[in-house]
Amino acid sequence: MDVGGAAADVVVKEGVELTGEALKLAGEGLKNVAALLLAIKHEHYKLVGKTNAKTLAKDPSPAVVVPLKIEDKGKFQKLARSFGLLYFIPRKKGDISPTLNVVSNEANAAKLNAVFQTMGYPIPARGNQEEPAKKAIPRAQQERSSPGRGNGSKQTMERPTDKLSAKNRLEALRASSEGMKSGPVKIKEHIR
Repeated sequence: MDVGGAAADVVVKEGVELTGEALKLAGEGLKNVAALLLAIKHEHYKLVGKTNAKTLAKDPSPAVVVPLKIEDKGKFQKLARSFGLLYFIPRKKGDISPTLNVVSNEANAAKLNAVFQTMGYPIPARGNQEEPAKKAIPRAQQERSSPGRGNGSKQTMERPTDKLSAKNRLEALRASSEGMKSGPVKIKEHIR
């Protein structure tokens, strides 16, 4: 028996199997990379420059709208490209107003302010947006709330105005306990 020949056959056999598995994994990886590149191509991801509302709507941050004079549009577009600003300018056909609205999102608000500041526009003041008024605290206990379980509000304990002495309270408790001891109380039990 040739031991060296058998060992060489096993090594070659294992090498062929490993090469086959490696080629299978590489093929699956290339397939996944191709699918990813195709998906990116069809989504039209744009990170800088003029875009449309659909692309800006993909970002969950709220929109920022800033007015711009029509004569400054070309200068704005050049500066926006150099600052890396993502924006779009909506305009209806036949609109002859002297201003345009530049729409971007909050993620690009700092860049938008920088572009407008470079163009000589005043920096917009932060609007003091009032928060919606909070509901008034109810003064009366609500119908559905249970005083036994509590509803989160603190309840005041009512104390009697005429204070009983300790002896009188003890006498009252003894009398009530005597009334309870008067006889056995039958309790109906349900047995299955």
